[in-house]
Amino acid sequence: MNLFMQSKRRGDGKKRVIFVTREGYTLSGARVRCYGFARELQKHGMETHVFSFADHGGALYGEREKEMSSREKLRLNVLAFKKLKALAENSFIFMQRFNYHSLAPFILSLKKNNTLIFDVDDWDMDENPRYYCGIFPSSKMEFLVRVFARYSGACVASSRYLYHYLKQFNGNVFYIPTGVDCGKFSPSERSTTEKTVHLSWAGTAYHPEMGDNITFILDCFSALAPRNKNIVLHLAGGGEYFDRQRLLIERHPFRDMIRVDGWIPPDEMPGYLAGMDIGYLPLIQDTRFNKAKSPTRLFEYMAMAKPVIASRTGEARKVIIHNKTGFLAEDKENFISYSEFLINDAGKRSEMGNAARAFAEENYSLHVLGERLYAILRMI
Repeated sequence: MNLFMQSKRRGDGKKRVIFVTREGYTLSGARVRCYGFARELQKHGMETHVFSFADHGGALYGEREKEMSSREKLRLNVLAFKKLKALAENSFIFMQRFNYHSLAPFILSLKKNNTLIFDVDDWDMDENPRYYCGIFPSSKMEFLVRVFARYSGACVASSRYLYHYLKQFNGNVFYIPTGVDCGKFSPSERSTTEKTVHLSWAGTAYHPEMGDNITFILDCFSALAPRNKNIVLHLAGGGEYFDRQRLLIERHPFRDMIRVDGWIPPDEMPGYLAGMDIGYLPLIQDTRFNKAKSPTRLFEYMAMAKPVIASRTGEARKVIIHNKTGFLAEDKENFISYSEFLINDAGKRSEMGNAARAFAEENYSLHVLGERLYAILRMI
């Protein structure tokens, strides 16, 4: 992978945009909100660069990030600064999330005519911190997020929940969901002779709550399988708590109807989802994490013309039009009944899937979101 993605050199005085992320291409924060946004801005004639601490500095990320020492994190910030300092003149510094990698973007933003754009697409802070005097959080991470939000020239939020949170600290907050590349994620014709209905959950499970969401789907499947012998449940993903679910599946009474497909590389996901019929997005905990997340997989299912059954939680309830592009479920009984309805009505699956695709193209495609980001940067 090249160190930088860039367009033609500027000759019109426009600011360039430098995206900085600590994550690698396999995670949506980098893949969509850095590499994807950078490509879209290039279509508008902007010069863009991406520096990934993982892809270009060799940093560990995801579950393995905790293995890195403070010294290694500092070394990576020095490397990033050296690579970017020559470019960071009259630039937007687009910092994706706040973490150890924020030091280099912050120093670069101190240079004259540079503007820090703080992009937040997840709740990476303590779930339930204490607030002293009702204002100051006990969480160091949340305190620093607030500081950076106030310092930044603008903030970009991937969900309405994060938008309203950041709006407390910065007047320039803009909503841009993570979205999907509708060119890559494009539906294909399914065989009309296919009788098996494929149910899909795909994601990562790095925390116990994420593992609980998979358990929830397995419980729903236990109710569906005895009455629907033509269904198969596919589980695709990775993470410690995903792997733990394998033990449960080995003892599951309907294990012969469950496929554990493991980790699917991002560039192979369109082909994988093409073989699915119904997507699942269970977020069963009422947490800040679930309220704040911008559900990348939801947008991918929609772009692939797959109806989704999702918990009526967080961003999903703002994205899905109930009974038109998918279903919003309140509880396990809803998940089961909506699943059974779609399993037994191929015409409704097709109708809802096509409506979901059209809605994704109009509102959540990278093309549309890139235009929105370009307009925001011009305004700033």
